[in-house]
Amino acid sequence: MSELNRLNRIKEIYNDVKNKAKDIDEIEIYMSSVGEEEFTVRERDLDKYTFAESGGIGLRFIKDGKVGISFTERIDSNDSINNLIENAKNSLNYAVSEIEYNVLIEKDEDEKSYNMINNDIVNLSNDELKKISLSIEDKLYSLDSRIVNVPSAGLARYNFNKCIINSNGICKEEKKNSISYYGEVIAKDSNAVKTFFDVYSSRDAVFDVNAFSKNIVDNVINKLSAKSIESGKYKTVFTSKAMRTILGAYLGLFSSEAVQKQLSLLKGKLNQKIASSIINIKDIPMFDKGLVNTNFDGEGSKTNDLNIITDGVLNSYLYNNYTARKENRKTTSHASRGFKSPIGISCHNFILESGNNKQDDLIAQIKDGILVNSLTGTHSGVNAISGDFSLQAEGIKIENGKLAYTASPFIVSGNILDFLNNIEMLADDVDYHHSSIYTPSALIKELSFAS
Repeated sequence: MSELNRLNRIKEIYNDVKNKAKDIDEIEIYMSSVGEEEFTVRERDLDKYTFAESGGIGLRFIKDGKVGISFTERIDSNDSINNLIENAKNSLNYAVSEIEYNVLIEKDEDEKSYNMINNDIVNLSNDELKKISLSIEDKLYSLDSRIVNVPSAGLARYNFNKCIINSNGICKEEKKNSISYYGEVIAKDSNAVKTFFDVYSSRDAVFDVNAFSKNIVDNVINKLSAKSIESGKYKTVFTSKAMRTILGAYLGLFSSEAVQKQLSLLKGKLNQKIASSIINIKDIPMFDKGLVNTNFDGEGSKTNDLNIITDGVLNSYLYNNYTARKENRKTTSHASRGFKSPIGISCHNFILESGNNKQDDLIAQIKDGILVNSLTGTHSGVNAISGDFSLQAEGIKIENGKLAYTASPFIVSGNILDFLNNIEMLADDVDYHHSSIYTPSALIKELSFAS
């Protein structure tokens, strides 16, 4: 379906639904689609090419304070639209009435169509995309003779589209695209076999295959010579990547829904100091380098910048319209959803502001410590209620202010609030090409390690 037809189609569906559901108080239709084109190479040839497009529409009815929802992937069939209406009406029978809170947002701007498509990505031909994929594999093999296999290398090009219309006058659409490059290597010497995988995502077509490949190879080669560390407490540097992982594991703490359900340890901590005074965290939906920029949230509410933590003080939780109304306040425009899913809450571009130091300046502060460069196990090693974490990690031993040797995998443990309060310095080395969480390296006063 063309971009123009998407907006026209959602209007047609809305008018059809409105005519067939005159007894409903409020109506909302949300349409989204994702297109993915992927090139994977192996042994100097195209190993896999896939193109997939998925999407559909979600319908929300509100009647007497009850919410009914349904969805369909078939948006061109009148029968499926009729079923969509009937299923949403039926779901009202099982809903709880909350007249004060279950309300659609009001119109906040005229009909808008936001186009964030980068044509440099669109205009890359399939031959060019295959050539870039092959160049990644070639470069990974060429950088070190200990690279014995490149299981996968390639890229994926994405298109995203969302539209929303409701009975209060909201009518908006947004389209955008991006591209991601990836590579995986296996390195081997007489002592060990190690692997490393990395992804580089961007909203433009600029890509440095040399820098990307060198980072992958350097990481895997360093792992070949790893040595165990002694268990204990160490002064620590978390790299940008490690900081992104640990903060990402606790994003749910800032959700007003989690707070209201007493599932967040930040409950009752508004306007209180919860972190070091050098910590400033913002959510910026339209960020210059943001990978997930958006002009409106999952309810159609126009997005705005939000200061979450300023000088270590918690200023705000993240709200959608429902949770905001429960506290008699306005939404912060953080409603999230897919066309199949109910309304939730998520951040847009979650940014821990950088410091003025280099990572080497942080390392220089440590006589005996650890640089943590990656974390795994956040699905099981993080407790969002207590804030405690115990995660498998990889990194480098620091001795006398210098990187000494790569450490064998170890366990790092702590508590997220202690962690935030014990940040002593921040670097200026934010990585903008992996996720919607942007963090610099940080110097941590002390953490517990087990080999």
